[in-house]
Amino acid sequence: MTTGELRPDDASDPAEFVEMLRQLKDRSGLTYRQLEQRAASTGDVLARSTAADILRRSTLPRPEVVAAFVRACGAGDQVETWLAARHRLAAGQLAPPPPAADPPPLDAVTTVAPEHSVPARPRWFARPAPLALLVVALLATLGVGFWIERRDDEQAKAARTTDPTPSAGNGARAPSGGLSQIRPVRSPHLCLTEGRDRTGQYTKEIAVQRPCTEATPPDTSLEPVADGMFFIHWVHPVLGKGCLTIRDEDPGRNLLEPWNEKDCSANRPKQVFHFEPTGATPDAYRIRPDRSELCVGLRDDDSVGADAALVEPCTGGLDQVFLVNALAGN
Repeated sequence: MTTGELRPDDASDPAEFVEMLRQLKDRSGLTYRQLEQRAASTGDVLARSTAADILRRSTLPRPEVVAAFVRACGAGDQVETWLAARHRLAAGQLAPPPPAADPPPLDAVTTVAPEHSVPARPRWFARPAPLALLVVALLATLGVGFWIERRDDEQAKAARTTDPTPSAGNGARAPSGGLSQIRPVRSPHLCLTEGRDRTGQYTKEIAVQRPCTEATPPDTSLEPVADGMFFIHWVHPVLGKGCLTIRDEDPGRNLLEPWNEKDCSANRPKQVFHFEPTGATPDAYRIRPDRSELCVGLRDDDSVGADAALVEPCTGGLDQVFLVNALAGN
């Protein structure tokens, strides 16, 4: 099939774009299960829950989801048209909102104080078996880390050649480093911390957003590498110290996972992040992997807890802006 009279390039806003996707599915006559199967047959990943979810919303789906959805509906020859339309709408959302717009301007976000209350323990600490508790305590005493240990040829590469980016104007500067909170600007009550992929496709620890009161352990710490460049370290009293690393293979491609500290190197661009001030507020940043045109964002551009962080093409949208606050104890 083809798009026919459906013209995604004529969509005036995200809601209209999603409505056209809904019409595309209706024309295909396929169920969500069939869409999932068709996507898998062409190497795409499109869970039926994801397909259903994007049609219930009025926000733009992620580019790769749009492409997989359109192909699964049988309009593979129209993928570029749909992606171009999505890009146009995403770019249009970057214009500064008027004073009464919703969401409020970034200046209003600075009135939200970071969470400093005593955090609740994450679920994987609940009711450990006595033997397991003994083993964990012993390993902690020995200083054994549990973050993913990886080896590859990147340590043999030449030293970093990236020219450090100077601090932005308008008084903006790089984070101070040390113990910190990283909070999505649209949901400042949430913090980036350890969690699991809620799709179940990848089973190791990854970076997700959760309520700040439940965000430790691990502690998040920024370790400077160069001007504006940092390791994002997780420090756990039992699991040890690890640096967030971009996963470059399936399952879990582009998610952020912690690697054991001994496998962290400034020569690995996927472990070094540039905190780029947005200039809107002193503590608002885009987080960009070294030597790439990507930005850290949220998988479903969502404001709910447990949403995974990942790297994706930079759009300039608020879903790729984070508040970075130094905490007491630095």
